[in-house]
Amino acid sequence: MTRKFKLAFTLLLFSGFVLAAQVSQTEWTVGAQRFTFTRNQSDSVSQGLAQMLPTRILEKLSSGLYRNISEDEKLERELYKIKQDNKSLFLQLSAEVKKRDSLIIQNYSDRELTKKIAEADKKIQDIKDKLASNIARQKETEMNSRESIAKDTAEVSEKIVLYKKDIGSLFMPSDEAQLLGLSGSLYEDELLRANINCLISGSITAFDEYMSLTVYAHVFPGAREIAVITEIGSLDDAELMATSIASKLTPAIANSMPCTIKISIEPEQARQNQKTYIDDILFNNIDSEFTIDSGVHFIQFTAEGYKNAGTSYYFEGGKSYQINVNLLQTEEKTIYIGSLNNKEGSFFANGFAALPLSDGKGSIVINGNAVLGEFISEDKSTAYFYIPENKIENNALYTAKLKTVDHKDFIEKRRREMYLSYSIFVTSLVPTIICSGTVKSYKAILADARKQQKIDNLNDKIKTANGWVAASNIASGISIACAVWFAFELYRYFTAANSVLPVSTDFSTDYLPAPPALETEEDEIQEPVLIE
Repeated sequence: MTRKFKLAFTLLLFSGFVLAAQVSQTEWTVGAQRFTFTRNQSDSVSQGLAQMLPTRILEKLSSGLYRNISEDEKLERELYKIKQDNKSLFLQLSAEVKKRDSLIIQNYSDRELTKKIAEADKKIQDIKDKLASNIARQKETEMNSRESIAKDTAEVSEKIVLYKKDIGSLFMPSDEAQLLGLSGSLYEDELLRANINCLISGSITAFDEYMSLTVYAHVFPGAREIAVITEIGSLDDAELMATSIASKLTPAIANSMPCTIKISIEPEQARQNQKTYIDDILFNNIDSEFTIDSGVHFIQFTAEGYKNAGTSYYFEGGKSYQINVNLLQTEEKTIYIGSLNNKEGSFFANGFAALPLSDGKGSIVINGNAVLGEFISEDKSTAYFYIPENKIENNALYTAKLKTVDHKDFIEKRRREMYLSYSIFVTSLVPTIICSGTVKSYKAILADARKQQKIDNLNDKIKTANGWVAASNIASGISIACAVWFAFELYRYFTAANSVLPVSTDFSTDYLPAPPALETEEDEIQEPVLIE
């Protein structure tokens, strides 16, 4: 390896480390801690709720978000770095002064002592100069924040990630930090050592089955509060409350402006009874243009007699988007359902009862969607069937071989038989292991006896050993048979568990005359278009 190649390789490796450090700095970490109860509830339900709510909020926070770093946030980072440097320099100064003062009690000559004190004074003066420079830079930064922050004032954005990349990992401050509170320097130091830029905390006030949940978001360094959100609901509404809080936290965490959305819906007839849902929340009186917070939103459009259409998209703050929607009219089709084995009973499709016909079949009107059906026999046993959307034809007959059973009892019976076979199989292994171990012991004894030519009672030992070999073979055979039985019962149990899955249907179009196939447009909702 040449010297030039070594130098190039070293530079490349160093560049890689620098690049990796820069990449790691572009992440903005959001963490959460256990919520607290204002009335000091300590029962298991309350403790579980205090743990569950912050994890649910982290789970609901939109992924793929970026934080726009403001000038104030840059200032707080710069000041924190300077203050940390000042603490380090002050500790160095303290250590050097103590070291210099201790020179006097050392056994040095006057000349040596003078020399060492001069060297110590030089080190102390260097630290003082650095500390003075840092303090001056701190004052300048505090007084002229925009001028003292980095020369590149272009907008900076950092990818938002969760603490430890895991929704279940909550930040646990030390007891001393909790006593000082969020505004304390110890709390801030512990958060920044954990690489947390934003901490979500919360307090719960509960009375009986109702609670008031207040959630706070603080940015560090600086412990600046960026959001306070309060939701009131029942304990059963905890999941819904977490979803609502997360949606309101998103724009504050992303530090972005709202965005404008324009909607165009076709055909015109669909607009009369059209409804718009944003993140599963109904907006009744929505205009063709409206404003929402930036972030990822799921927008769904529904209208009676038309297929639903929806899109999930990341809307960037401060920009306008155009959404073009083409709702397709659903086509009603009449289908006929029957059983290949001519079972007597009632048919249901998508939750509605089919009209019974004289030949034992049933008819039902479908609006173009796939069919998940159920057949209930006269003894209340059930069977399920499925018709995919692309196979639904008007006036077609759909038949399936339906095996009706009481699924709960059927699965429970198979489960008991499977556990019985497993228990017997495990029990059969005990004599097999004992016999096998005894056979190995006798083999070792006989081998040792032959080696040392000890022939006393050798024939008796051989006879006993052969008996154990026979017992081992019988026990092994029983264990193998039990294993096969267990495997068979396990297969039957899985088959019973799968019996609740719907069976596919065969269909024919010659039951009743079928009309000619209609050509329909494809359902279409265009991706939101950014309006320049």
